[in-house]
Amino acid sequence: MTETEEYKCVNCGKGAAALYRTYGPTVLKLTKCESCKGVVDKYIEYDPVIVMIDLVLMSKEAQRHVLYNTEFKSYWKLVIILIMLETYGVWRNDSLFNIAVSSVCGFENNSTNVSMPVNISSADPNPWKSSCWAWTYEDKSEEDNDLFIWEKDFYVQFLSILSGIIVFIGTGEMLMRLATLCTTRNKVPLIRALKAFSLADVSILFTLPMLVWGSDTSADTRIIHFILVYVYSFVVFLNVFTVVYECPVLLSTLILIVCYVAKNVTSFHATAILRTLFT
Repeated sequence: MTETEEYKCVNCGKGAAALYRTYGPTVLKLTKCESCKGVVDKYIEYDPVIVMIDLVLMSKEAQRHVLYNTEFKSYWKLVIILIMLETYGVWRNDSLFNIAVSSVCGFENNSTNVSMPVNISSADPNPWKSSCWAWTYEDKSEEDNDLFIWEKDFYVQFLSILSGIIVFIGTGEMLMRLATLCTTRNKVPLIRALKAFSLADVSILFTLPMLVWGSDTSADTRIIHFILVYVYSFVVFLNVFTVVYECPVLLSTLILIVCYVAKNVTSFHATAILRTLFT
């Protein structure tokens, strides 16, 4: 470790010049934080499994460790995997987003066979309904369907989800920069924002059990599961936002809500545009 490198204390978030000092080939001493007087990064000595458990438990200390005190070079691979997982759920019409689309467009059912308790389609303006045709449910399990068509449809859905995520990250970065414009905090590099997104988006993995083994599960159980995962994901993103941008929780919550709305609206309309272009 060099003295010029900038790290973060996992406890208080203050900068630190080094994580540890070496006093010989077998002697290593963890650096103390000048602000809180605690160890700058206790996770250096922890097993990666412990770090993963703390990340699942939404520990800000573990999040700071990964985002500031490790290289985390494979974040872009993680982002691709997570986007593909989210795409698969939406492509199968088996996600909370599809249920929301069914309500907006006035579809009686989606793939989970959940009848929407609230139908807001009658109050929607025409520009919203103009993209509903692209979300008409088609059973992907029928044997006589053309696999090439379904494969192309998956890639179209992937691009629409990707466009929504780009808008999500861009909106969050722009609003957070505006929110911290009058502060003395250091600006967040775009690479760190991407790493933060990939770290928080890991929460979507909790939809995997229902996607894989949930075919025999009741519709009510499935929708409850998706809602719980969505709430958990929102809290994880909120935690990461406050760690990276150091904004107040209320302001971060409002910005995060705007980001989610922008992402979903973009994906909703992008699907119709892309299917028009590729059909």
